[in-house]
Amino acid sequence: MISFLKKIPFVLIMVFFISAGTVWSGEVIQTQESDSWEGVEVDLLSLKIKNNIVTVKFKLRNTGSEEQRPKIFYDSCFIMDETNQKKYYALKDSDGFFIAGPVSDENRGGRFWFGIQPGKSKGMWIKFPEPADNPETITISIPGVFPFEEIELKK
Repeated sequence: MISFLKKIPFVLIMVFFISAGTVWSGEVIQTQESDSWEGVEVDLLSLKIKNNIVTVKFKLRNTGSEEQRPKIFYDSCFIMDETNQKKYYALKDSDGFFIAGPVSDENRGGRFWFGIQPGKSKGMWIKFPEPADNPETITISIPGVFPFEEIELKK
């Protein structure tokens, strides 16, 4: 009986971390396939607005059988307010580099160019200016990936 009681705290801690991991992992907002890299899917994990800046987070997943090396130039990423027909490109810092990551090198202001092994994933994030006309939804465009359409934009 005493050995059973000693195991209870361990079991409770494990249950807490497993359930917390499920809650903290969040829900995928939308998934799109790549039109350039075989077996690569991109999950839109979050979109947050703070201080007139939109931060989007993605996870690139390799569902194929070979390593993929997606090359994404941050200067080609944008969000679109389709209602008002306006594009908003990724923000730059005072040195002219895009506020995005991870950055493999500074080519054209920064780019994502990392190998992703089969069954593995790699995160990515980008900051954009908040659309001026307060649209209800936006489209997010990343080169090599079908667009993320009708993404709700709320503070």
